[in-house]
Amino acid sequence: MPSLELDHGTLSYEALAKRLAERFHVIAPDMLGHGESERLDAFTLEDQATALNQLIVHDGYPEAHVVGYSMGSYIAARAAIQEPDHVQRLVLVCPKAAGRTSSTVTAAERAGLDPETASADDLMAALQEAIWSSATDADRRREILHVVNAAENLSREERRTNEESIEGFDLRPGLPTVTARTLVLSGAEDGLNPPEAGRAVADLIPGARFEVYERSGHMLPYEETERFTADVTAFLTAD
Repeated sequence: MPSLELDHGTLSYEALAKRLAERFHVIAPDMLGHGESERLDAFTLEDQATALNQLIVHDGYPEAHVVGYSMGSYIAARAAIQEPDHVQRLVLVCPKAAGRTSSTVTAAERAGLDPETASADDLMAALQEAIWSSATDADRRREILHVVNAAENLSREERRTNEESIEGFDLRPGLPTVTARTLVLSGAEDGLNPPEAGRAVADLIPGARFEVYERSGHMLPYEETERFTADVTAFLTAD
């Protein structure tokens, strides 16, 4: 049984991947339009989910545990809706069930910026107001951002393509059909996908467990790495 870790910045899962590798075959794919994957002119959330399910089959597994963070949580949930038999256990980190546009664009618009023309520095400043817990001090924020920025290699056009891929997405009709045992995690101070958004996801998935990390914002896997790693490992290895 492999554990597929799905994110648009796989370094956020490094500690978890190392822990899970002691027991599982861990795969951390770069999804469409991210990392070293193919740069397409256009793709959809459905395409991302299809690619994930095809990866599970391609690697010779009938099913997998899937962990998705932020946009990765939308893809992971859609994959579990699309092919329920392929996903045995599902972890959704900082998710939401539906969205008019990406959380990044929403944060920019809230700050009065045009996402199409705003500089990378201005966009990052807007995000700063939405992604952190007050418990994460300035030094730790700089340390985390150094890691995140090292993994970011998208041009403005590529970022726009990724944002367009999830415009108007709505997982709500399909979430009640998810059969995977599911854990949903939200950060108490997440200004992009707040806890009520995570609760709404969990409420729609039969039997899903929901937890809020009180000392995290949207950067939950970085802000409370030890707890996150321990909780996900325990969930995936429990009988």
